[in-house]
Amino acid sequence: MIWLAWRRHRLPIIVTGGALVVLGVWMALVAHSFEVALHTRAPQGCLERLPRCNGLSHGWLGSQSQAGYIDLLLFLVPCLVGVALGAPLVAGELQRHTNRVAWTQGISRSRWLVIDWLVVGLSAAVMVGLLQVVVQWWSGHVLVNFLETAPLPGTFRIVPRLFGITGIVPIVYTLFAFSLGAALGAIFRRVGWAVVGTLVGYGSATALLVLNIRPYHLAPPVFVPSQAPIGVAFSGQTKWTLGFGYRFIPGAPNAAGTVAANEIAQRCQRHAYGGDYSSLLRCLTAHKVEAGTLYQPTSHYWALQWGEAGIYVIAVAVLFGLTLWAVRRWKA
Repeated sequence: MIWLAWRRHRLPIIVTGGALVVLGVWMALVAHSFEVALHTRAPQGCLERLPRCNGLSHGWLGSQSQAGYIDLLLFLVPCLVGVALGAPLVAGELQRHTNRVAWTQGISRSRWLVIDWLVVGLSAAVMVGLLQVVVQWWSGHVLVNFLETAPLPGTFRIVPRLFGITGIVPIVYTLFAFSLGAALGAIFRRVGWAVVGTLVGYGSATALLVLNIRPYHLAPPVFVPSQAPIGVAFSGQTKWTLGFGYRFIPGAPNAAGTVAANEIAQRCQRHAYGGDYSSLLRCLTAHKVEAGTLYQPTSHYWALQWGEAGIYVIAVAVLFGLTLWAVRRWKA
């Protein structure tokens, strides 16, 4: 049964794997051009780390532009792999009526789905996992030296631009997109609808994670008061700045009861007529509220990675159960 599943799905798996190999080779070639530029003597009076001064080719086909294209493509890889292999997993079988061949050979629908799902889903996860080996090298070699300003290798990956393409989350992203495509294919019974639904669902889930859940709920953000020496507090590491906020002063009694600090700050801002900053500060001090900036420091990188991966693993389990339920309801 496993061999039969592989024979039925080997073409899209091989094509997807070949595309990822091409991407890896492209990354190696661009990285080589950056390596050459690193050893190119910069013009006098020009900072060697600046891309426009370090000998890199420019234009829409230049090395720097290609690095940007690769960076964007790496964000899309989990979704594209999931769509390519997940959407036709069940819907394609139904449209070609090949499911009936398996069902008439004494194979239950549940066993048929489980084996197909594992063969194709694990293949997708393994391929993206192997690509991650190249991505880790790419992000630490090219992006640190040329596109980022992190002082130490590995300390910059907390920022959203790189968080989603490093670590373990791209693998679970792929499994989520694959599971979503398979579930929608089982429900809609059309590959096209499954593809569209997967793209919309994956994009919506990603936006929710990046904008709301990841910044504030997977690991407690660090609050630095406006008067604190921020540079000293985060010396030697790169941080993900979440924005400006308010909190009650630690140790001070909360006279406002259950009212949030941000709500009190909004009231104080409304009463600070004419933008009177001193009046705003007096109001905040009277309510034991202080202003500051929220950060996710680089030390929270793996906590965020594992937390986000856990959410997607639960979603994968739910989607697999939904797919199984839909398949068992099909009429042969």
